[in-house]
Amino acid sequence: MDFLRQLGKKGGEFIVPSIMLAYATYYYMEVSGLPRREVNLLLIQPVYFVIVVAFTILVAAYVYSLLIGKPVSASGSEAGERKITNKAATVSFAVLTVAYVFGIEWVGFVISSWLYMALLLILFSVKSWLIIVIFPAGTALFIHLTFDMWLSIPLPKGILF
Repeated sequence: MDFLRQLGKKGGEFIVPSIMLAYATYYYMEVSGLPRREVNLLLIQPVYFVIVVAFTILVAAYVYSLLIGKPVSASGSEAGERKITNKAATVSFAVLTVAYVFGIEWVGFVISSWLYMALLLILFSVKSWLIIVIFPAGTALFIHLTFDMWLSIPLPKGILF
């Protein structure tokens, strides 16, 4: 009984992964009910598998940590107790994300994604300008080529194209 009580204390850490798993399960079931099931599941099936495996590993790690009596964390017990102290960075992240979501249609996917990722890297104190320029450009280009060219799923072009 003590084991279940300790697991209940960790419940807050399972909220987001549980919501992700629930939504992915719902989406998987909806897509699998469509005609041409094998084509429709081509993208969601591997993603769903990764989400299920990751959730299972998360639960197993917490159960294991409760059984042996040690908390699971990257750098000891302090990592689990850290809190966000930089409120300006948190607000900046939220503002950038909202601007990105609304800016995709106007500016286009590639440019707005590059700008969003570059500004986030600057916000999170990445010092290398090579990383700030190349990583977002490569990521946005890869997603554009994958969806627009290979899968023929159009992404917003914006007024600049």
